[in-house]
Amino acid sequence: MNRISVRGVGMAAAALAATSLTAGGFSAAADDTATVRTLDVSPVDLNTARTTLGDQAEQILLHRTAATVIHRQLVASQLQAAAKVKAAQAKALAQRKSLALAKAARVAAAQRANRATVRVVYSGSTRALGQSLAAARGWTGVQFSCLDQIWTHESNWRTTALNSSGGAYGIPQAQPGSKMASAGSDWRTNPATQIRWGLSYIGNSYGTPCAAWSFWQAHHWY
Repeated sequence: MNRISVRGVGMAAAALAATSLTAGGFSAAADDTATVRTLDVSPVDLNTARTTLGDQAEQILLHRTAATVIHRQLVASQLQAAAKVKAAQAKALAQRKSLALAKAARVAAAQRANRATVRVVYSGSTRALGQSLAAARGWTGVQFSCLDQIWTHESNWRTTALNSSGGAYGIPQAQPGSKMASAGSDWRTNPATQIRWGLSYIGNSYGTPCAAWSFWQAHHWY
């Protein structure tokens, strides 16, 4: 009697099982892989991907917008700085022009003073005394002519000349007249005291009578 080996039966059964599972060209393992792949491309994952891409695009747009704003602010700052520089340059130019005009006016006044003729000075007069005291300071010729112009306009060389509106007094029209006390206690009536004070005032304030006369012509006071 033929005996069938237990081991052989087991192997045959295994072969049959393998054959039935692979019928049609598919296996259980293959079906499982297909299922996993289907899950990997599900609509949920696509929506998530779309949302992520949308967020990234929004971030890029925000960065670009911020960069544009910063650029515009930088350009505006540069324009403001340029405007300030231009304004400063215009102001400096106007100041230079103003100084040039003022200098031209002073030169013109000095030229007019230089062309002024010295009036006849009579011996023993107050003007003769003024001419002598001015010469002691080195102010002769045109300088005395300028001094003569000022004090002729201010007081006509009168020791008691009084400006009732401002209180200016004497030949140099000191305001108040008591300022002349620094040159002598007889400042009210002594022409020499008044002239000495007036010459000192002109020297300290303007340097020369012609400089004082130039100022007087522009302002009608000195």
